[in-house]
Amino acid sequence: MSCNHIQDLLIDFIDQNLDQKTHLEIETHLKNCSSCSTELKGLKTVFKNIDNDSKELPHKSLQMNFEKMLQKEKALLDDSKLISLEKRTKNSWKTAIQIAATIALVISGYFYGKFQNNESLSNEMAVLKKEKIQMKQVMTISLIENESASKRLQAVNYAEEFEQPGNDILKALIQKMHYDDHINVRLAAAEALAKFSDKEMVRNALINALDQEQDPGMQIELIQILVSIQEKRAVPSMEKLLQKEETPNYVKDQVKIGLPSLI
Repeated sequence: MSCNHIQDLLIDFIDQNLDQKTHLEIETHLKNCSSCSTELKGLKTVFKNIDNDSKELPHKSLQMNFEKMLQKEKALLDDSKLISLEKRTKNSWKTAIQIAATIALVISGYFYGKFQNNESLSNEMAVLKKEKIQMKQVMTISLIENESASKRLQAVNYAEEFEQPGNDILKALIQKMHYDDHINVRLAAAEALAKFSDKEMVRNALINALDQEQDPGMQIELIQILVSIQEKRAVPSMEKLLQKEETPNYVKDQVKIGLPSLI
């Protein structure tokens, strides 16, 4: 594989999403290619920073300084040789107020600064996470058009892992479900789309696929998906399958099992 191809697969290499042969091939390449190794280190650093977005705690020195300041003020309050009882009482309230004001100022200033820093860091981490997801989506779309059926199948499996895939991913899966020349890829694409059946474009695509599909295996898969998501608009398509003489009996049996729950 070329360096460009290797670098396109580095994210999946890190996430352990590659088959054993491809993983070993990349591992061997990395031992002899400084450019790809550097790219891998950079990606690992970015992902490590994303995963380790921990909260920063106040430094211990803040507590030590506070205790020293408190002891000093207590010593001043207890020094009866220097001030009278009446004066000490008045000054005690002044000192207490000063201590409280100082503590409040130090702590509020410290945490305000930390809040500002943490908020900025959180924003940066959010941007990095978003960019990582976008990068994986672009790579998935690229891989889904690969000439190798196994690569296309792998890409379909990657697409299923997205929580909120973009329309480009969904359109690519729909395209594979309708027109891929490998039945396993088409079946996998239909299964992946079932996960995103809350999208109207996905539901419409599943109904259209059942109208057009000629392969019995795909027909059964689509019937099961449409029944599981309770898509009542698929009823006419299923009834057509019952009416067609060329529809295999086992496909008709599947329709008869699922149809009552939609009517």
